[in-house]
Amino acid sequence: MPGRVVLEVTQGPLKGEIFTFDKHDVFLFGRGVDCHARLPEADPTVSRHHFLLEVNPPRIRIRDLGSLNGTHVNDRKHGGRSQDESPDAAGKRRYTEVEIKHGDRIRVGQTVFQISVHMPVVCSRCGKEADEKTQSMRRLKDGSLICAECLSKGKEAAARKAERRALKAQPTRVVDPSRVPSPVMKPEPTLPRAVVGEQADDEQLATLPEEPQPAGPVDRPDFPGYVVSGLLGRGGVGPVYLAIRAKDGSKVAIKIMLPRVAVDEKTRKTFLREMAVTAQLKHPNVVELFDQGALGDRFYFVMEYCPGGSVEELMRKRGGKLSVEEAAPIMLQTLEGMAYVHEKGFVHRDLKPRNILLSLEAGLRAKISDLGTSKNFQEAGLSGMTVTGAAEGTPMYMPKEQLLNFKYVEPVSDVWALAATFYEMLTGQFTRDIRKGESPIAVVLKRGVVPIRDREESIPEDLARVIDGALAEDKRARPQTAGEFLVRLREVL
Repeated sequence: MPGRVVLEVTQGPLKGEIFTFDKHDVFLFGRGVDCHARLPEADPTVSRHHFLLEVNPPRIRIRDLGSLNGTHVNDRKHGGRSQDESPDAAGKRRYTEVEIKHGDRIRVGQTVFQISVHMPVVCSRCGKEADEKTQSMRRLKDGSLICAECLSKGKEAAARKAERRALKAQPTRVVDPSRVPSPVMKPEPTLPRAVVGEQADDEQLATLPEEPQPAGPVDRPDFPGYVVSGLLGRGGVGPVYLAIRAKDGSKVAIKIMLPRVAVDEKTRKTFLREMAVTAQLKHPNVVELFDQGALGDRFYFVMEYCPGGSVEELMRKRGGKLSVEEAAPIMLQTLEGMAYVHEKGFVHRDLKPRNILLSLEAGLRAKISDLGTSKNFQEAGLSGMTVTGAAEGTPMYMPKEQLLNFKYVEPVSDVWALAATFYEMLTGQFTRDIRKGESPIAVVLKRGVVPIRDREESIPEDLARVIDGALAEDKRARPQTAGEFLVRLREVL
């Protein structure tokens, strides 16, 4: 559901500045040159990276990044550290994440942000926004809103249903056809249309068709045309099932995506339309998307089944990392798939060892999974909080610019994530040092990449140079697409 979050600076050096968010985005505040709102370097009350705000209208969440003086929400202090405590140590505290709502105030030193949330009035049935002048919506018993047109349709449908029920309840009689008089045609009674602004009464509301409800968790959900045979695993947004396609008996994987927010019909259609566009991508190194649909508030995607599991699972089987000889074909095939994706104008946004699957057709073949799902889910506003609420390791596959320029991820950011994935395949470690309990967000913002040969000396120097180059903090110094990265990697493998 579209909406808008506004941050207005009401006090301090930035007084009068307004920051508006109408899509999922992040906002970094502090003294650093990379901050979205930056205070003077000499201000002693503000840290270089003071807090990160994640916005996914209408939700807002703030995380103090180990600042010295803490972040105040409605005059309550969150975070902060003692003079002898490091920012990293302070950043480990989990309680520094706070949900923000309409009307809240955020204060850091002399700077005060006033938060306001603006959400449109939308029909829960058709997704249409209310007319600004008349606000022609009715509120149902469950609290949802319905427009006059859908209310009228609901009444008519309820009336027809009641009529059919009454006819079924009448006793059946055997009648001599010759004695039945000719029917007299009478106009059907018309139901009065709802008046704008009028509250629908309880009896009318009770007879309206119910909105489909999300199905509860079950071991083997039903999907039209497929027979579920077992659970393959659980990802960050839902389970993945192994199933048999009824029409030909082939094995497929069915992924469930559970939205973190309420889904209106307009958003549902938009997301499925974007996924249908993504499904047109066909390449031997990209997991094929066969089918898609929705069950209540749950989306499902029928995909090619890869019996070899993921690169993450293969690494575990090998003791945490892979040899250059085993990793090389996987790296090259992955880049071939992503080169095709970038040529078609798409970005992945969520590349990591878990999202590279292994098919066993004609030997081991790498296939990129989850193409489009992460990006489209986020852009539709269905993903909830994916930065402050991310799994601990997920930000470690993000280049710094992806965190700072969250809405506009480019192919060059995918290149960094691919290099970070290859780095982990060969070393069994993340690109940046991160200690147990540390905030990965703070690590991405404050800490550089460790050269790969510092992790594993046995990696050939030419290969190390290519991977380190693709992990450059300055995105202009990296290969700009997976195709360019592929050319450089082929030269050293």
